[in-house]
Amino acid sequence: MDLKSELEKRREIFEKELQKYLQEQEPKTLYDAVRHLPLSGGKRLRPILSIIACEAVGGKIEDVMPFAVSLELIHNFTLVHDDIMDKSTLRRNIQTVHIKFGESTAIIAGDTLFAKAFEVLHNIKTKEAIEIAFKLSKCVKKICEGQQMDMEFEKRKIVSEEEYLKMIGKKTASLFKFSTEGGAVIGGGSNREIKALSSYGWNLGLAFQIRDDYLDIHGEENILGKDIGNDIRNGKKTILVVHAIKVAKGEDKKKLLSILGKRDATDKEIKEVFEILLRTGSIGYAESLAKGYYREACKSLEMLRDSPQKKLLKEIARYSIERKK
Repeated sequence: MDLKSELEKRREIFEKELQKYLQEQEPKTLYDAVRHLPLSGGKRLRPILSIIACEAVGGKIEDVMPFAVSLELIHNFTLVHDDIMDKSTLRRNIQTVHIKFGESTAIIAGDTLFAKAFEVLHNIKTKEAIEIAFKLSKCVKKICEGQQMDMEFEKRKIVSEEEYLKMIGKKTASLFKFSTEGGAVIGGGSNREIKALSSYGWNLGLAFQIRDDYLDIHGEENILGKDIGNDIRNGKKTILVVHAIKVAKGEDKKKLLSILGKRDATDKEIKEVFEILLRTGSIGYAESLAKGYYREACKSLEMLRDSPQKKLLKEIARYSIERKK
């Protein structure tokens, strides 16, 4: 099974559906800003996961499509606002919304994407539509809680691994979990199937975020499509930093703390931090942790009947810890 072609096949179906909900409207400036990020591409991983989860339990793609679109709109709403807070200038190799359209319009565009996501859910034809809308609202609340924790951690010198995992669970893994869980619910899955796919999404989300932490400091900007080293400049307590602060000694610890949170840190200084993360074993530790969640994600799928979709979900889990962007 070729992962790329299988994902692309579903992505093409999804893109046509997404376009329907992002037509040009007035005021033009607002809707240009609304369309800017969602129509610029992206992995579409969350909607594709919901589609595959629905298929895995015997559901129809057309039934889950409004839910898939809603997930992508919510994801992009969070990105628009995150980029403002993180002062990011690039996303998917294009200007971020607030850089291109101004901060005020970007905030309203994010709010519009949020509202649109719930509007789209009205098109779910299955009896679970109200339950899905309720659970999505709870999921977004968790994302907001995670974002607040992330920002508060920037001001703290010490953050525990337990606190970090709680934060990324809310900020990232919760939407992955809901993507696969919601897809299974709409597809008519049994309680056991829904629980299995929910667990898969949760563990996948944790592994995905840990890999994201790594890529922020050691990815390639032209491949990643966004600024490299921003987590360090913003003082983010990623798992690499959390581990390094705990184990680093002497000059390494002093240097790490002096660069962490330095908004104008040079590329040379970012490279110095990366070398400290290597010396402290923090890179290897993060990789090991991500692999552990990858294994748990695959283990969650064991009770599902064998199918091409089950195999595909396992391939996506592997991709999440090996990806370059």
